[in-house]
Amino acid sequence: MQYADLLSPSDQELAKKLNDFVPEEIYDIHTHPYHSDHFAPGAWKLMGGKGPTGCAEHRAALQRYMPAKTIHGLYFGMPHKTADRPAINTWVADQVKEHGTPLSRGLMLVTPSDDREAVASALRSGLFFGIKVYHCYSGREDTMNATVEEYAPDWMWEILHEVSGIMLLHIVRDDAMEDVTNQQSIRRLCQTYLQARLILAHIGRSFNYRNARNGFHNIVDLDNVVVDTSAICESEAFAAAFKILGPRRVLWGSDFAVSEMRGRCVSTGKSFFWLYPEVIHPDYVAPTSTDFTLIGIESLLCLQEACEDAGLTSGDIDDVFQGNALRTLALHLPKETTAPTPTGPELWSRAQSVISCGTGLLSKRAESFDAKGWPSYFSRASGCDVWDLNNNRYVDFAGGCGAILLGYADPDVNAAVRRRVSVGTYSTLLNPQEIELAEQLIDLHPWANKVRYARGGGDAMTVAVRIARAATGKSGIAFCGYHGWHDWYLAANLGGGDALDGHLLPGLEPQGVPRELKGTSVPFHYNNLESLDAAIAQLGDNFAAIVMEPMRSQLPQDDFVAKAAERCRAAGGVFVVDEVTSGLRYGFPGGMSALGIDPDIAVYAKAMSNGIPFGAIIGRDAIMQAADSSFISSSYWTDGIGPAAALAVLEKTQDLSVYETVVERGTRLQASLRELATRHPTCQLAIGGMPATPSMSFDLGDQSRLAQTLYMRKMQARGFLVTGYHYLMLAHDDAKIASLLSAADESMSEVAKVIDAGTLAETTGPLVQHIGFARLT
Repeated sequence: MQYADLLSPSDQELAKKLNDFVPEEIYDIHTHPYHSDHFAPGAWKLMGGKGPTGCAEHRAALQRYMPAKTIHGLYFGMPHKTADRPAINTWVADQVKEHGTPLSRGLMLVTPSDDREAVASALRSGLFFGIKVYHCYSGREDTMNATVEEYAPDWMWEILHEVSGIMLLHIVRDDAMEDVTNQQSIRRLCQTYLQARLILAHIGRSFNYRNARNGFHNIVDLDNVVVDTSAICESEAFAAAFKILGPRRVLWGSDFAVSEMRGRCVSTGKSFFWLYPEVIHPDYVAPTSTDFTLIGIESLLCLQEACEDAGLTSGDIDDVFQGNALRTLALHLPKETTAPTPTGPELWSRAQSVISCGTGLLSKRAESFDAKGWPSYFSRASGCDVWDLNNNRYVDFAGGCGAILLGYADPDVNAAVRRRVSVGTYSTLLNPQEIELAEQLIDLHPWANKVRYARGGGDAMTVAVRIARAATGKSGIAFCGYHGWHDWYLAANLGGGDALDGHLLPGLEPQGVPRELKGTSVPFHYNNLESLDAAIAQLGDNFAAIVMEPMRSQLPQDDFVAKAAERCRAAGGVFVVDEVTSGLRYGFPGGMSALGIDPDIAVYAKAMSNGIPFGAIIGRDAIMQAADSSFISSSYWTDGIGPAAALAVLEKTQDLSVYETVVERGTRLQASLRELATRHPTCQLAIGGMPATPSMSFDLGDQSRLAQTLYMRKMQARGFLVTGYHYLMLAHDDAKIASLLSAADESMSEVAKVIDAGTLAETTGPLVQHIGFARLT
């Protein structure tokens, strides 16, 4: 390869495609200034007879094909065994100071044999704010097989940890990010030296894109690791980084001056191969053109394609080209360089001015958690990890308020949804997956014959109630538990306004609910046959259905659910079971299956589609057909995304025995929480709930909410999102659960000291009044 001083007509034509892609201001996180005086003759033949190429030459070269008007850079010398590194480092520092932009910075080219104190002094002084290492300095002959520690030993990381410095690392070994030794080294070093920031060059040296696809999962939880795009010429590598790490951990880099050479790298099997003009045999005559464009142009085009395929927004692209670099280097740049990202409380306050109630789900309002410090908004979620807008990562045990069973952005569910999106989600014609899913649901519920679809638990429950009323010709509903926001349900609060006080929705006024619905919905208590009988009696001849969950925080006693079904049918009603929360979580396919009881209608949502809007109503033929003449219809109930997600969920939950796995883990977690409660008697902890959803609450009277809020804050500070319920997901493996318990023990010790000191109110501070509900169970 040779440095190309001139652009070809083809280069210029390709560069036009970048005009609407590359922002006006960018930060090149990977650039090598070059001066021939620093190397033995012929050391860098690819530079030909080029004179010094410093900061100004770097910007001028890139601006030949990039529309950026301002280009900042992170500069470091070109590595070579013959290099005069002290001279290189001095020259690079002078270049950045004299010719770099105000935000440009330099890294020190360092080897294991360098004097530790000299390196530390250079970084402490601010001359450099990080280190560039390279395998050629590893001290072994086969340097391409060097381990990370052989050319980036611990002493370098100790210095970086001290100064919050940057390590830019080009890993080697055949499998790059797939190599277990590399993974272990990176994990150990980054977890030991948490204040050091690691930039993995070349998308973790994924010149073979399969290394990125298969290897990045092992570093996704390392919050001090990012990757740069330098010299990567395959969109698949970028796609893997966006998908696994997220766009906020990808930084654009040119790899100048390599970027100005013609060629590209291609994956082949487990290896990769660099193609460039000089490797083509001079006698070879191709049937088509064999012109190469610049590596810099090729890399940018592939990056552009990956951004388009991933659906990245203009804000994401700005982050890749500059924002992510500024955040990575923030401690070494002027404070005014980056506009502060709004905090969760700040954005929540803003939301309340433009969105009714701040959000559409009561349970997600900040006041339901901690209005003072709850992060409220996420930039990314994967598995059981959630990143807020300031890129803080939390292990989430709140489980999306119970809607997620597999884990956030589950890869199998996402794949099914992407496939559905790519072929179309909606048209005049119907989606055949509706039939496939209905047949599977009926197979899983042998008592049922028909299925209807909706797009959420609340509207699915309302469909079920409409069907029950149509089948019986009556309107009275006896219910227990939480079943959504619709009029049929909140009608229980019509009248004196206190029908549900102390039960389900205390204090909520049924504004907008027709007064004519008064007396059509009557609540009863779970595991209380006297309460159930009273509700049915109150409805009298107008009794249409019992609507209840199979279980919520406790199992039925004395065959309560079976007796409820028996009484319902004896009174001529339809027995409707709400599996919106219990489905797949408390039994497979639902909680009723675990109890061995067949309802007349079962309703599923939440876990059934793992974060995708969907609901299913499953029922007996005679009951479902009775409502065929009733108008129950909505355009987006025929959208294809929900059924696609549900099919993927059903397949995975059966293949991996998800219900059994989550219950087994939850049983152990519940036992551990009881041990925790014993160790902290001052906190008066009450442990309950179902195994898949263990609960932990404070029994401190009017100070309970203060203690709960303080505990959540301390857990949040330790990197966990928790509430009173631990909604377990498949993604919560044993290691995550162990880390939760360790953090909970530490946090509870601190809360106990505050309780003992009698300063709970002062320490927690005033709480914002919030409207919540206690489920009628």
